[in-house]
Amino acid sequence: MRRFVIAIIFSATAIASTSAPAATPNGLSFRKLEYQQPRDPLLPSNQSADILEHTPPADLASATDVLDNVVPAGTSRAAAEAILQQAGAHCHSHSSTTERCSYFDVETRDEYVDAVHWNVDLHLANDQVSSVSVDRSWVRD
Repeated sequence: MRRFVIAIIFSATAIASTSAPAATPNGLSFRKLEYQQPRDPLLPSNQSADILEHTPPADLASATDVLDNVVPAGTSRAAAEAILQQAGAHCHSHSSTTERCSYFDVETRDEYVDAVHWNVDLHLANDQVSSVSVDRSWVRD
């Protein structure tokens, strides 16, 4: 059953990656940001399975800088959402002051499969971006 689920994940990722554009006109691509991340550590097997891990903020610094430059303060909600969606994310509103855009990817490392999630929170004031926060998490299976 586990192999069947992994096969479905790989198939869905392949379909999604072939239909998603490589990058926005400004060069933003979550696939590229993911590729540039350091490899997630191989944890001991008794710690590695099915535990949600977060990438340290220091490892996300360059990705955060890219996102801050592409979606600077003052960008309208609609424009920021369009930029992040073109880069491969799916966006949804949390409230009038927060929008979350998420990107999902699957990676293999040795015999492990990592489900990787990027969450970009757009903090809004008057329907414009006031700041951006970035979180990257992964679960090893």
